[in-house]
Amino acid sequence: MKNKSLSAYFVILIILCAGFVVGARMMEERGVYLAGGYMLTPAIAALITRLFFHKPRFKDANLRFGKFRDYIKFWLYSLGITAFSFALFTLSGSIRWDFSGKIFLDLLAQQFAATGEDMLASLPPGFTPQMMLWLFVIGGLTVFNIFPGIVSGFGEEFGHRGFMFTLLSTDRPWFGLIFGGFLWYLWHQPLALVFPASAPVPLRQTIANHAFAIVGSICTHIYLCYVFAKSRSIFVPSIAHIAMNNAARSLAYFVVIQNQFTANLMQYLAMILVVTLLYYRNELKVIPEFLSEQNDRV
Repeated sequence: MKNKSLSAYFVILIILCAGFVVGARMMEERGVYLAGGYMLTPAIAALITRLFFHKPRFKDANLRFGKFRDYIKFWLYSLGITAFSFALFTLSGSIRWDFSGKIFLDLLAQQFAATGEDMLASLPPGFTPQMMLWLFVIGGLTVFNIFPGIVSGFGEEFGHRGFMFTLLSTDRPWFGLIFGGFLWYLWHQPLALVFPASAPVPLRQTIANHAFAIVGSICTHIYLCYVFAKSRSIFVPSIAHIAMNNAARSLAYFVVIQNQFTANLMQYLAMILVVTLLYYRNELKVIPEFLSEQNDRV
């Protein structure tokens, strides 16, 4: 039954991802607007699989609210992880800080220009681009920007952690953690067809970047699986996930990349250190305990 559910999930997910990528390519520059839909493909695939191919249906979906303090705790943990990553970026010299806001304002102007609108004329009366910058920054670092992002965060977590991981980990938790993280890395790769690299990268550096990215994806996957197992709610890792994304985006408005390869390496190193800390503090033992409960439930 579990093999059938997993097979159905992967087939549906591949079809959905291919559809979004082909659609984005056909739309050319406007194809970036389909990227948000791509983030929902795991949830859609898991929903269809649960309805038609998974015998327990939603019994093992962990669609419970959970404890409120877990939302606060893991939201803060995710902000801390993001801050730690940017500290490593700074120490490695891979970024340069620029608090003028020029990066965000130029990006905002480009977005308005792409739609044929004038940025200043489109803003509400009395509302300046600088005010919008700080609205985005504060929103990304607080709960104000959690709810718009929870859709994409839940999309990944409901499918990848809430369904794929638990089925892959039935008898071998570490297989679900490592191989599941690798599959999560592969799922992100088609986005490169929608957002191609701005400049060619040497082959050796490309290979190294992908190798480090695989390790970083596995470690991030382990962290989110830990949040899922610790909270027993699929909504908590959704918050933790989107908090990292939003915080990274907010801080990125104030940095200029000096070396993209080194920045990527520092980002992956941060997640490796997080998982290492969880392992040595014996925190990861909660994962097999959680999976045992899942098996008993179904």
